[in-house]
Amino acid sequence: MDANLEQFLASLQAVNRHLRSSTWDAQRQQPLTKVQWLLLRQLQRRGAATIGQLAEHLDVRASTMSQMLDRLERSGIVRREQDATDARVKNIALTEAGLETIRKTEDAWRASLAGPFERLDEADRAELVRLMKKLSDQLRGNGEA
Repeated sequence: MDANLEQFLASLQAVNRHLRSSTWDAQRQQPLTKVQWLLLRQLQRRGAATIGQLAEHLDVRASTMSQMLDRLERSGIVRREQDATDARVKNIALTEAGLETIRKTEDAWRASLAGPFERLDEADRAELVRLMKKLSDQLRGNGEA
């Protein structure tokens, strides 16, 4: 593996570990798994969805998704609601507590990175943001040829 890529991956993993540990320490709560977090973000972005739609999006079995949703529903983060157009269909939606969980998590991430980010000089901050945006655009297929 290219040494620069290896260093980039190690740095990215360190930032991710920092975000996870600072978030859960700050919230004093049981941490969400990565899949649970992705589920909450999907519901926030697209709105209510069926178990099948969520399972397909996150590439897990519907039975696994159902079990995960049971836990999140018991904790008050999501709710099941009847579809307005088809009474046989149940949709999964975020509750206010779920939206608050997302907000608190993102606030904790910002707070945990604010100090280290501000210790970079202005030019380095702008360059870091520019390069991360460029990389994320490449991941989405939006990058320049």
